[in-house]
Amino acid sequence: MTNRHLVFAAITVLIVGTCSKADTVVSITVPSGMPTMEIPVEMRPTQNGRSDGVLEATTAESGEEKMLLQSTPSLFFSPSGFAVQRTFCTILPRGLGSGRVQLRAASDAQSRFSISEKHPGQLQVLQGDTSVFVYNHGMQLPDRVPKQYRRSTYIHPIYDPAGNAITDDFPKDHFHHRGLSWMWPHVSVRGKVHDLWAISGVRQVFEQWLAQQVGPVCATLGVKNAWQVGKDKVMDEWVWIRAFRANEFGRAIDFCLTWRALEPIQIAGRKTQNKGYGGFCLRFAPRQATTITTPNGVEAADSDLKKLPWADESGRFGRSKQFTGIAVFQHQNNPDFPAGWCLRHYGFVGVSWPGLDVITLEPGKPLTLRFRIWVHNGSATEGKVLQAYEAFAQPPVLRFVD
Repeated sequence: MTNRHLVFAAITVLIVGTCSKADTVVSITVPSGMPTMEIPVEMRPTQNGRSDGVLEATTAESGEEKMLLQSTPSLFFSPSGFAVQRTFCTILPRGLGSGRVQLRAASDAQSRFSISEKHPGQLQVLQGDTSVFVYNHGMQLPDRVPKQYRRSTYIHPIYDPAGNAITDDFPKDHFHHRGLSWMWPHVSVRGKVHDLWAISGVRQVFEQWLAQQVGPVCATLGVKNAWQVGKDKVMDEWVWIRAFRANEFGRAIDFCLTWRALEPIQIAGRKTQNKGYGGFCLRFAPRQATTITTPNGVEAADSDLKKLPWADESGRFGRSKQFTGIAVFQHQNNPDFPAGWCLRHYGFVGVSWPGLDVITLEPGKPLTLRFRIWVHNGSATEGKVLQAYEAFAQPPVLRFVD
């Protein structure tokens, strides 16, 4: 019997929380051609009362290979960031094929993640002793940086699977660049144009935590923010971030971002020289041997507005002799998928949506964008970026069978 076609004949399973049935079954459908690597998966939310806890499955033959299902907020199937449903996430074992898994009640599982305040205004997510990322919810402003660049509500640093920081913040060439962020240079309110990209006239501010959840499969943060023009709040913003346990190639981190305007607001990318940049933005730390890879292969030159489902930037960061990098995957349900990109070898990758178009956000009509980043070891090839994207674009399907 091969791992690819493994069928669980007998299972020991952990159920903690509101799941009331002693015996139940999960059906697993794995598309053909799935990569032979561990695959992070979010289940569709269920309507049968299963919403809390952790489920553990162990094969009777070896007693070693385990599949954990952890209750989490649904980032990919919820209608928006302010109407988040509960679901389960898992990491499918390498080579697991389609079939059914019988579940039975067992004992609790130990969390592999933790969340703690690293410094005032900075919340750190760790897997064991390894840092995953830091969410900056408080205002940040280093010494000798102009006060106009004071900002919050973004991620920095992001760490590679070995724990090395590979994003940058307040770089001298672009003080306004900030790790992983979501920002636009054209924000028009009441006929006046402001610049969230350069933090001019409008800024994002933290309001409250919605969730700080950890478990053996993933860690999830939920944040409620606001956009302010002067002292006026003009936009509600919901941010959901889910970091999966790393495998030998890399780590998936998922994002669900929702905005709801309180009055008509227009957003657009930078019009100068038709560059169109602005949206989901990633600034990299200093590195050597920078390589940008897309579905077209290695990109030799910088570019604007190429429509691609994913892009990766890799290199040797700091004093490391090893390649690492981050790929950004666009969710296929995002508007105008695939959107164009801003690709820069100095250390920037961004999904440029809506690009040169101007989008009006009307009150009562929220906008939701979803992404996954793949933080990987090695080059794009060694880090299995293409395979990770394929597993994201057409993931295995898990469902409870009554």
